Amino acid sequence: MSSSVEEVNEDIVKKGGLLAVVYFDIHGNSAEIIRNSMVDMVGRLTHEIGVVYATGEIEEPVEYESMYSTCAEVKILVRDLNSLVNVCFRYGPIGIDIIRPMEIKLSVQQLHDILLNISQTSQEYSQFMYERIMTPEDKEKFNKQLINRAELAKRIIEKGKSAEKDKK
Repeated sequence: MSSSVEEVNEDIVKKGGLLAVVYFDIHGNSAEIIRNSMVDMVGRLTHEIGVVYATGEIEEPVEYESMYSTCAEVKILVRDLNSLVNVCFRYGPIGIDIIRPMEIKLSVQQLHDILLNISQTSQEYSQFMYERIMTPEDKEKFNKQLINRAELAKRIIEKGKSAEKDKK
């Protein structure tokens, strides 16, 4: 027995999933390359963890000042909010419209998972910037800022502990 797309959507959304339209853009020197890149990206989306399906419509590339641009509108069904957050981090859409549900309720564990996902992605990005983008001078300045930040954090924690003792 096969289910219709609408039945699958309804079933997944009832279990905490989300149905959304996600918008992407891409720019480059070749219309063919950006078109193929967009097709490839939509294909990769379908294999991301938590993605039930992703189908997209890709606009024909347009030329502007010897550069090409195109965009895609992708309908995506995901099993949970964390999966959609992950897609956003990995693919950087320019827009998102949540179709269903109209309201999202999260358990504390779900919120923890989402926040840890955000933290991990932020750390990976920072590491990439540190290792591949920063000059040695930038790294030295950044390391000094980290030391100062750690010292400031220690003072804030100690101040908080002192305030707790004073309350008792």
